Amino acid sequence: MLKRRNILFLTVCIGLGILFMFNPIDYLWMPKCPFKLLTGLSCPGCGLQRALHAVLHGHFAEAAAYNYWLLFALPYLLALFVQRLMPGGRMKEKAGRLLEHKYTIAFYIVSFFAWFVIRNIWGL
Repeated sequence: MLKRRNILFLTVCIGLGILFMFNPIDYLWMPKCPFKLLTGLSCPGCGLQRALHAVLHGHFAEAAAYNYWLLFALPYLLALFVQRLMPGGRMKEKAGRLLEHKYTIAFYIVSFFAWFVIRNIWGL
């Protein structure tokens, strides 16, 4: 029986594998942002599929151009992912307390909405 963290790891790997093989720009079946389709505004996550595709191919400058917030959020998301895969113990607990602290979460939520406003005012 697969453990929960193994299922998460497998799901992420499959998703990244699909993103590696298929450029979201070239395929109509790749998901589009419903917020942008309805409003014409870019949500904070718009461009993340294209940016992750670029990162997986080692094109970091191209990835940054698709969504600048990715440069800010990707290290945090990677740290969360690694923390979830760590075996239990003091190190996992300490990392969890830091990554899931209310100020850390609040900081990323505020930056997420600030990016939403900034990218639509300046057209980024």
